[in-house]
Amino acid sequence: MEDGALAQVPPPKIPELDIRLTQKDYKTVPENFEAVCRSAAMGLARFFPKRTFKPIRIEKANHQYPVKLDRRGANGETLIMLSVDDGFGWAQIAYQFSHEFTHVVINHDRPRSGANHWINEAFCEAVSCYSLKVMGEEWKTHPPYGNWKSYAKHLTGYADRVLDPKKARPDGMEFGEWFEKHEKGLRLGKRHPKYDLYKYVGYQFYQVIKKNPKHLVALLYLNEGLKSQGLNTRDYLARWKSVLPKEHQPFADQIAAKLGVSLPDL
Repeated sequence: MEDGALAQVPPPKIPELDIRLTQKDYKTVPENFEAVCRSAAMGLARFFPKRTFKPIRIEKANHQYPVKLDRRGANGETLIMLSVDDGFGWAQIAYQFSHEFTHVVINHDRPRSGANHWINEAFCEAVSCYSLKVMGEEWKTHPPYGNWKSYAKHLTGYADRVLDPKKARPDGMEFGEWFEKHEKGLRLGKRHPKYDLYKYVGYQFYQVIKKNPKHLVALLYLNEGLKSQGLNTRDYLARWKSVLPKEHQPFADQIAAKLGVSLPDL
């Protein structure tokens, strides 16, 4: 990511995010845990400065994987569960939380995407890597606390490990060939597609996002007004493009192209 100048500018502070750790059995300092999560969320939230996000409460996952819960808290809070051992692995926390926060943007108060949920998951994977990269740059000069600057390289390193270049050729195949083989399997995953599959799609989506992250605004529209959970890949993406503001429509075309799909001109 060519963001050298990014580290020279303080991270944005809007929208304000109310994020709190409610789990009691983590060994971490809650304030530190929450600061990491706010920083991770801001990688995406900065593109929605006028949006008011509901308070987010974090619990420890009791089923070994992170998840944004469908149910709300007692006061309407967004509930997210993270799967981290003791709460000190900040890069892992940032990676998991930014993924689930992307679900907040894409999926909260939106229709379910059914067989195309793998596309949602792939975007969450891509955004989590993007957010880690942003944090890695910004923490060089403006971490949440001054003595955290040295941790910046660990955030970048974690993202680099997730973005292993080998993912460009899954199973040694060109991505288009691989996708043609596995598209049905991705769609059968429905609400919980297998990470072993969608991580490769996420790698491809990241390549598009990093070129112009301002298009992340388009994620807000991914499922807006969606009426059918059974659309094929092309129709799902074409419907998305049709509801996007004109300036973001090329983003849908670029994402579709990664999957070997051509969308109609509007």
